[in-house]
Amino acid sequence: MLMKFTGFFIMALCLVSFTLSVIIYGVNRTKYYKLLGEFQKNNTFPAPYSFHCLTGFFGAMPIAYFFLNLNKKKKIFFLKRDSNSYIFFDKRNSELIKWMPAFYYSSITSTICCALIVAIAASLEMKDKFFP
Repeated sequence: MLMKFTGFFIMALCLVSFTLSVIIYGVNRTKYYKLLGEFQKNNTFPAPYSFHCLTGFFGAMPIAYFFLNLNKKKKIFFLKRDSNSYIFFDKRNSELIKWMPAFYYSSITSTICCALIVAIAASLEMKDKFFP
């Protein structure tokens, strides 16, 4: 019984965080595409991010991760440390990513909640099947 209530709570949290991420993306979609355009004028995305930048909302979370780490000058997978991409935020464009942390963390919360829902559902199914 406690597991079912926990599952309902996690489903509600998943729904709220997913809805929040959709709203944040929808409100800031023009900033997102402007940021992509500014970056692609002088730089190219590394392999996985070049695909994600073409998929709209569903690719925005990895792109947000890319830009947040680029802004902090952290090492990014598939991007050489001496790349000119690391100086992208030195000149300008820092105002275009102010919304990205909220979007990124709400998307991560939604993803983790979905994974937990699947794990709880699988454990309840296995409990009913193997321990009736």
